[in-house]
Parts: sequence; structure tokens; C-alpha cells
Amino acid sequence: MTRRIALLLLLAAAASAIADDPPIVRYTTWMLAPPGPVTIESRLYGANDFSYADQPTFRILDLNGDTVATIDGTLGQTCTLTVSDASPLSLLRLEPGANYAVPVPTADTWWYIATPEAPLNVVRGFDGLYFYVPPGLNAATIFAHAFSIGEAGRLVITDLEGAEIASLESDFNEPEALLFQAPPEGALLRLSLVAPENPGWSLDDAAVWLGPELPGLLAPTPEAAAEVERIAPQIGIETNWTPLVDFEGVDNPIGTIQWAKLVPEDATLPSYDVALSDEQAFGGEQSLRVEIRFPEAYAETGQQLKLFTLPVPGDGIGKVRLFLYGDGSGRGLRVRVRDASQEQHYFDPGPINWVGWKAVLADFEHASTAVSGGDENKRIDGPTVNVVLEIGHARSNPVQSVLYVDDIAISPRSDEAGEAR
Repeated sequence: MTRRIALLLLLAAAASAIADDPPIVRYTTWMLAPPGPVTIESRLYGANDFSYADQPTFRILDLNGDTVATIDGTLGQTCTLTVSDASPLSLLRLEPGANYAVPVPTADTWWYIATPEAPLNVVRGFDGLYFYVPPGLNAATIFAHAFSIGEAGRLVITDLEGAEIASLESDFNEPEALLFQAPPEGALLRLSLVAPENPGWSLDDAAVWLGPELPGLLAPTPEAAAEVERIAPQIGIETNWTPLVDFEGVDNPIGTIQWAKLVPEDATLPSYDVALSDEQAFGGEQSLRVEIRFPEAYAETGQQLKLFTLPVPGDGIGKVRLFLYGDGSGRGLRVRVRDASQEQHYFDPGPINWVGWKAVLADFEHASTAVSGGDENKRIDGPTVNVVLEIGHARSNPVQSVLYVDDIAISPRSDEAGEAR
């Protein structure tokens, strides 16, 4: 059964599942829309007849990010943007400032962008937007962050028949993730941000975004969500992931562990303990537990612990995705792929400055990456490769860290994705 047929079967079970009132948005919100008119109601802030002086501005952009048209709206009035048919899809940038806007395209299929870089900024939540979960994920995350202290909410994920899959109630004073188990065959799911049950909290402004392991588009209907697999790559959102290493079972897929700088054989520190563990898991029952220990005032600069997977299938890789449970230590992290020609491809996603599970994306095709050795063709050549994690240590880092790694996956280069789909 193809993914498309499976999605249509899901739609048949949810023919009546349509989002209710469209969300009220604030600050900067991005949308993706087909040709046709888009009605945008500009609303006053509305608290005790107070409104901000911000006048709304709305922009239409092509998929390269170039502005096609700019419309200066009037606070408290409704305007209409007309998306040209010069392209099947266009970007909309809505900027009501601190006041509100309610966009309503006339087309049946359109999307809010909800990524870490461009979250959906909503007022008083929303009761039902739909999203696409690609096949091959064991678990996934959705984030929320309240704009002000004392504002809160409850994220709820259900299937298309209304059965709850996961929920999270929080004040969201800091960005917080709702972790949920994802059907391995893929799915269409429904997301709501509703009032909290805690009587001391109230729902107001919040930013919502899908974890980077998910295509960051929210749709008003299941039908529109079913189109995400097709349209997401057009705006650089990857949906075609192939699981590589899941750390389940009894055999450790890490083949080689070594320090970057020589450690004397008689030294008790630094040391490491790397093993499969059921203490934490992003998806499934296990992950890879990595504990590293250093002596106080360790003076060796540039020290790294390198974890090499056993050879795994990989040819024409564009991106590598993994999930890492961070400890907020600020340690350096680098993702490397050693291809069949021994060419080394390096990507630096930044320090481990978070606590809990987070998706780490290494873009070896589009980002600025270092390449050395091998055939120097700047392509990750198979048939097999080694994925390498390099965890660093600096004097400012704590002397001990415990990290967990789970669910490594790959996606093909964009110029080879058609063959892989």
C-alpha cells in the first residue's frame, strides 16, 4: 500500500473532521497558500478598549522569499490579498504587530507554517489544526511557549476519530515539548491548544511549533494535511526520512569509541561508559546512554569522545537526524559521516545547551559543512557509511555528563530525492 492510499483511507474515516474558527494570530505569522483571495480581518488588541498603535502589514512572497506584493492594512478593518496564479504556492507574511489578525483563504487547501524558526503565534489557542507525521518515526515532539508569565495552556493531540494520543498542560514559561509516540506507518493527527484545567492559569498568547523531526505545517483540514508530504519539500521541509539506527535489541550499533586526544593507559580519568539503556528513550524502549567523566581542571584542549556506528546503508545522504537527550552542559557536538571513499563530512549543530530530548539535524547538502579526504567529490557515497558523533569538552563544561542518543535517520539529497521517494 502506498503512503498516498494510506492517507486517503485515513481521510475517509474523518470526512467530517474540519477545524472550527480559524486561529487569531499576532506578531509575525507565516502561511503557505495557493492562488486566490485571502481575507484578513485586522482586530484591535481588545483589552479594556486599549489597542496598540501598530498598523498591520501583509506581504505575499514567492517560494524564494522575494516579495511580490505588500499591503498596508488598516487597524480594525478587513482587507483582501490576492495570491497570483504565477506559482502553485506562495508565502504569506502576516504582521499585525501587537494587535490581532484573522486570515481566511477562500481555497480549501492552505497551511500555517509552524517551525522552530517560524512558529505559529496565536491568541487564545485553537481547537483543531491537523498535521502530517511521516512514516519511520517512533516518536515526535510539539512545542509551546507562552508570551507572558502567568499565561498557560493545554496541548492536546488526538487521532482523526477524536481519541486522545497525548496531552501536556503547563504554564509554558519556557519552551516545553509534548513528546508523543508516533505510528511507524505515518499518520494524520489533530492538534489543539485549549484552556488549562488548572484554575490558577489562563490561556492567552502562545507560540506553537512542530519539532524539527516533523514537517512544520499545520492545516485547517485533514485533506490539506494529507498534501503536506507533496508540498513541504517545495519550501525546504523534509518529509522523506529513512530510519537507520534505533538502539533497540541487544546488539550495540556503536562499533568504535575513541578519544580525539591520547589518554594514557594508566589514567583513571577521563573515562566513558557507553551502552544501551532503558533509562530514557525517545522512541521505543531503549536509547544509547553516554556517560563521560573528566578530572577537575582538565587542561587538554580539543578533547572529544568519538562514537562511530557500525557500517550502515547510506548513499547520497543529504541530511542526518538524531535525537539527543541533553544535560545543558554546553558541550560541543559535531555530527560526521565517513563515506565509502573515506571522505569525511562534518556538521556542527552547536553546543548541547538544552535539557531533555531534542532533534538534532545535520544538513550536509545546504549548510556550510567541512569536507576532507576520500575522493573529495563532496557527495556522501555508499553503499555503506559510518555516522560519527563527536562530543567535546572545554574547561567551562562540568566534569561529568550523561547524555542519551536515539533514532538516527537519513534523508536523500534533494537532487536525488525523486529516486528515493
